[in-house]
Amino acid sequence: MTNDTNITNDKDINANISHDDHFNDSIVNEVILEDMKKNRIDHMKYLPDMEVLDSDIMDRVVAEMDAYDYDKYTAADVRAALSHEYRTLEDFKALLSPAAQPFIEEIAQAAQLETRKHFGNSVCMFTPLYISNYCENYCIYCGFNCHNKINRAKLNASEIEKEMAAIAKTGLQEILILTGESKKMSDVEYIGEACKIARKYFKVIGLEVYPMNSDEYAYLHECGADYVTVFQETYNSDKYETLHLAGHKRIFPYRVNAQERALKGGMRGVGFAALLGLDDFRKDALATGYHAYLLQKNIQEPRLHSHALVCALS
Repeated sequence: MTNDTNITNDKDINANISHDDHFNDSIVNEVILEDMKKNRIDHMKYLPDMEVLDSDIMDRVVAEMDAYDYDKYTAADVRAALSHEYRTLEDFKALLSPAAQPFIEEIAQAAQLETRKHFGNSVCMFTPLYISNYCENYCIYCGFNCHNKINRAKLNASEIEKEMAAIAKTGLQEILILTGESKKMSDVEYIGEACKIARKYFKVIGLEVYPMNSDEYAYLHECGADYVTVFQETYNSDKYETLHLAGHKRIFPYRVNAQERALKGGMRGVGFAALLGLDDFRKDALATGYHAYLLQKNIQEPRLHSHALVCALS
């Protein structure tokens, strides 16, 4: 980042918070937590500016996850799943179960065959570029959250171009543009300008930004974006509510349906992810894969990416 980067303290963006004196380096602050308890909004209720889809995918994913009893699967179920050329949802459940632990090597070999069937013996590489780290959410596990006392920065157009030109010189042809989740500080037009700059340097442009409405995704696609990735974090809405105390991210169904809105807006692909470790990792892994499966089944043309980040929580 160059010297003229716009840097400020998070108190500037959160001037309406009345307890600045209580900010410290700790993410979980008792005073802030007490304030959030009193002022929490319903995490299942859409805010006025949020697009509501006529979709049953979230309900189907959550129902399947809630009903998943991974302890009922046996070694025989795992062997049967590994023997199938086309694996079912039940096979997926067996492969995620504790009974699959002794079969890790066989599962890895089967995954390798499946990967090479679709992508060959190749590795796709990309570079992530944060253009802003402002955030309006209060996620208690995240260092970017709006109450954490860190320096905030936002690259201007010339700085974005300088960074992208340097990355392109390395030979990489795909870039992932990221922001913190602040629509005020990183509005759709700002992200769109970054996409237009990226199109001059890269063949594939991905976005990992805050969820938005389908018309906003359509605009970013017109600006050059190819795909969108959204981390659901956890598909357990009760656990989700305790971890995301404020901001647009608090609204669980709006986040779950982000990929569907992105495809509706014309994106070529969407990515799915859970932050494994926030809740039962087997159930979240099942929900992530089943979510991708349902969208791929309903919308055949776009290319879908599905991945998960394993997070070890101390």
